[in-house]
Amino acid sequence: AIYKKITSDAKQQRFQGFRPGTIPPHLQPTYRAFTMDECARETVLEAMEQNNIRPFSTAREDITIEQVSIPPPPPKKSKKKKKGGKKKKKGSSEADSPEMNDVPEEEPPAEPQWRSFEDMKGAIDAGWKPGQSFSFVAKN
Repeated sequence: AIYKKITSDAKQQRFQGFRPGTIPPHLQPTYRAFTMDECARETVLEAMEQNNIRPFSTAREDITIEQVSIPPPPPKKSKKKKKGGKKKKKGSSEADSPEMNDVPEEEPPAEPQWRSFEDMKGAIDAGWKPGQSFSFVAKN
């Protein structure tokens, strides 16, 4: 929601050398960084409120965000191989077929691990996009 608001406001601006409604590509990382920062700060303040902790008036500015973790990229969808080819003759059994005996069982892939970074810039450079989840450590 934050990112959509920022980009819709940015599309109203006119950037020299770009068509109206176009956001320059060099500004995209800045908008992503602002979105992640704003979301993290709002989350911290909301958590404090839920735990009946009243923050100081400058708490929003004093919060530092460290140790940002992002989820692994989604797995790429592989194209399924078409099964076809030779038809079995009548009278031959599955045990006679060398194709069935030679197929090794595939092991399920290991669970991808979240990637950790020292700061938000590292997470954004690694591919975090608005709408994805992330975890962080907030310090005052």
